[in-house]
Amino acid sequence: MSYAPRVIALAELLTTRTAENPAIHEREFYILWNGLLGFHFPMAHAYLVGPKRPTPRAGFMPAFTVFRVADLKANIVLVVELKKPADNIPAGKQRVVDELVAYTQQHLDETDFSTVYAIAAFGLSFAVYKMEKSHLLEPQLVFDWSGNVTAPASFATMVQLASMIDEMTGTTRVE
Repeated sequence: MSYAPRVIALAELLTTRTAENPAIHEREFYILWNGLLGFHFPMAHAYLVGPKRPTPRAGFMPAFTVFRVADLKANIVLVVELKKPADNIPAGKQRVVDELVAYTQQHLDETDFSTVYAIAAFGLSFAVYKMEKSHLLEPQLVFDWSGNVTAPASFATMVQLASMIDEMTGTTRVE
């Protein structure tokens, strides 16, 4: 299985636009990422994908937050931060991980799970981290950096991530 041809075409268009303008803004990638997250974390399985949301707490807000809804409570299971491709340098990678850790620290009360997963992304490139409440300041790299989220290997990575989160949340998928 893979993504629909239109998704692949959108990724190819974004790759071309990035080559033409390396400083392309991350918002150009929001539609693609929103669709990919909705594909892997569908409402039919009690997941909700939320875009940046106003919060009474000061500080960083990730591009997307994935919640698992149970007993009328929305629990954070995945936070996703998206940066422009031009920021994909070692210092940029560290900065996005630090932002994800800080956000998760501030919002631990919004999940009953002991683990929160995180995706750090620069355009189409991404890595997946795991943050345990007990060792939050030490995020574990679960899946190393991939160059194109729509590539077959990256699709498999996203399927594995969804499976890990399903297992954590007790979600059973019936296709």
